[in-house]
Amino acid sequence: MSASTALDQLLAPGDCSPAGAAVGIEPGGRGDGSVRGWAVPPSAGRRVVPLRRSHLFDLASVTKAVCTTVILMKLIATDRVRLDDRAQRFLPELRGDGKDRITVRHLLTHTAGLQPWFPLYTAATDRAGALALAAALPLASRPGDAWRYSDLGFMLLGRLIERVLGSGLGTAFHTLVAAPLGLHARFGPVPSAQAAASADGDGIEYRMIASGEPYAVPVTPDDFTGWRRDLIRGEAQDGNAAHALGGVSGHAGLFATIDDLLVLGSALAHGTLVPESTVAEFSQPTSIHPAQALGFRRIIHRDADGPVTVLWHGGYTGTLLAFCPERRTAVAGSALRLLGNRSSALDEPAPGRPLSGDAICSILLDNAGLGPGGEREDSRP
Repeated sequence: MSASTALDQLLAPGDCSPAGAAVGIEPGGRGDGSVRGWAVPPSAGRRVVPLRRSHLFDLASVTKAVCTTVILMKLIATDRVRLDDRAQRFLPELRGDGKDRITVRHLLTHTAGLQPWFPLYTAATDRAGALALAAALPLASRPGDAWRYSDLGFMLLGRLIERVLGSGLGTAFHTLVAAPLGLHARFGPVPSAQAAASADGDGIEYRMIASGEPYAVPVTPDDFTGWRRDLIRGEAQDGNAAHALGGVSGHAGLFATIDDLLVLGSALAHGTLVPESTVAEFSQPTSIHPAQALGFRRIIHRDADGPVTVLWHGGYTGTLLAFCPERRTAVAGSALRLLGNRSSALDEPAPGRPLSGDAICSILLDNAGLGPGGEREDSRP
């Protein structure tokens, strides 16, 4: 197991190399050489900041796993919520178009039939209005018929948690996850000096809307005037989290150190944060898409000791958490793939493609002794 080798591979020279990276593997791998590069990379007129292990990383969609899914694991373990509860029980705004058939399980497995993505901030920049719009958008398919990775589903799960607990999602995360484990992790915005930058601007979502790729949406970039043209540091790179949801959402917005992720991953692998039986239940494959478990992505690692299940989730900013309960192993990483190479710039973007999420996953799992093998899906989140 080698965090240093993983860093070499993540930061291999290229036209769109990440500005920096941090890697941790538990057990082992928390020593020297696990952080390299820049939290703020060299640029004209800007003070560079070396990347430190104490820096908070924008977790992007890893929020779905370490916040929303973990909280729901705890609620389900205590019977506050059941997997086959109708989501409408907690979210009465989910109505019409067959939405009354959506269950908590559907939302956790991306099989609710919701659209994958919509730039809510083009229509609403207040949290209540944005979440209402997420619930009101028409379905893309009938609940249970297809797997379709959806940011919207986890936004709604975050709102569901708030309704069940009667508190904000940030408070729920602190009370149920961060405080028991002694984590520094929290929702943004966070002080910029404590964070690694995540992107050079809002160029990616601007171009997603302009091109209709990978998701066609009935809006144009001119429908929003708050595009960020400068370094994004201390606030979510995700547009919906940053521009419409106040930095706090079930799908994105959490910040954490690499050691935070390792502590959480190790707690899940050892069954000390939620019961082992709950972890086992959430590890089961979804019938229509076996690479999807409940809230986590799933692969089967095979070696001389036999097959084991690895649960993982990546984030668009280049973050990843994976853990294997059977091996009591966790791996965490962040490759600042959108930073310092102008791939995310609004003006004069770089022509190349940044390191893919699939490549980051392969590098980290291989160096943790949990790859290859299994099936992975690479998507925007």
